[in-house]
Amino acid sequence: MNNNFLSRLKQEATVPRNRILILFTLEGMLITLVNNLIGLNNNLFATRLGASDYELSLVMTLPQLVGMLVLIPGGILTDRLVNKRSMVIAAISSLAVFYVMIGFVPALGTYSLGAFLLLLAISTGPMTIYNVSWQAYFSDVVTIEARNHILTSRTALTFLIGIIIPFGSGALLASAGTTGEKIMIHQAYFFIGAILLLIQIFVLKKIKSDQVHSPSGIAVKHLKSTIIELFHNKKFLGFVVVAMFFYMTWHLDWTLYFIGQVKYLKMNEAWLSYVSIGNAVIQFLTLGFWSRFNMKRGVRFGMIFGSLGLATFPVSMIIATSVPLPQGKMIFVIFNTCSSFAMAIIALNVLQCLLEVLPEKNKTLNISIYTMMVTISNAVMPIVGVAVYTRLGADLVALQTVFWIIFGLRIIASGLWAMRWLMLRKEVL
Repeated sequence: MNNNFLSRLKQEATVPRNRILILFTLEGMLITLVNNLIGLNNNLFATRLGASDYELSLVMTLPQLVGMLVLIPGGILTDRLVNKRSMVIAAISSLAVFYVMIGFVPALGTYSLGAFLLLLAISTGPMTIYNVSWQAYFSDVVTIEARNHILTSRTALTFLIGIIIPFGSGALLASAGTTGEKIMIHQAYFFIGAILLLIQIFVLKKIKSDQVHSPSGIAVKHLKSTIIELFHNKKFLGFVVVAMFFYMTWHLDWTLYFIGQVKYLKMNEAWLSYVSIGNAVIQFLTLGFWSRFNMKRGVRFGMIFGSLGLATFPVSMIIATSVPLPQGKMIFVIFNTCSSFAMAIIALNVLQCLLEVLPEKNKTLNISIYTMMVTISNAVMPIVGVAVYTRLGADLVALQTVFWIIFGLRIIASGLWAMRWLMLRKEVL
């Protein structure tokens, strides 16, 4: 019986439609492993290297600034390629090199924090190019009808990894007795990440497509006219206005959330991993529901609920920091987990909403332009959040006040998604 099952499984995997689903899911699993090992622990690594609150905001801001510098050149170059997979692989290869270099940063002594911030920022260049070139490559090789199905499968495994890895990596860091031992574990995460990226390249090379796409790159001198043409696209412009306000309200508390967890709720690595695991579990459990919801109601309608769910996160922090500390940690984990009920639909729908309104010509460049705007928000808004918190007194009252402001802004963002859905509900894009 087992032999028959394995035989059927192998046969199913050779079907082109199933094969591309499996490979994209596996490729997504690998990059998620890397992001969970490294991205979730960067603030902790910087803290152990001596970072202040302001320097913690740079962990987010400096990489975004570097990302902006490479977006347009990366988009133009990718659009010149017949097979955009070449750019995806080149970006991953470069990222692996930088992660190896970051792994040796603690050996630089007093210069270690500066070197970490610099190399982490530069490494965002290839990561940014990977993201925009992957989106264009994905839309090249996957039909519109198959996108929701493949993204659902890929995202499900992403959330599953988000349950397992934060628990293990957080427990390992928490078990280390000294700061030096914890730093060594952080170094190991970067080296392991580089190895996983090399495996990801191997998986990408296995993806094949019968679709042929001619390169559509433009000359740099035509960049201005291309941007003007894109922003005269009413469907794209309408999406961008709503999406950018949504992202700005989302990015505003990225550093503040970490400050709230560590400074006011006194969470260590283990508790921080519980937060990540709770988020991943609820998103994994609700993913199937939201995927079916998309099939019935469309991706635009679902974004309303994703934005409303995002609005509940500030409330979780406010409630948790309003009770005695021993209970605050557990209350925060529970409430924060519940706030993730609609986060899965954001992961599923933002890309699909974007691809609905993008013209096929110069697609990667257009994605780069959109991503640059998101990146600017990601670079600026965490600093704005910290600046407002500092201006209000940098205490618990200031933290809670800022989170109430963010809550109100996210409710407005949800209203904008609802307005967009109402305006387009009878239109098939």
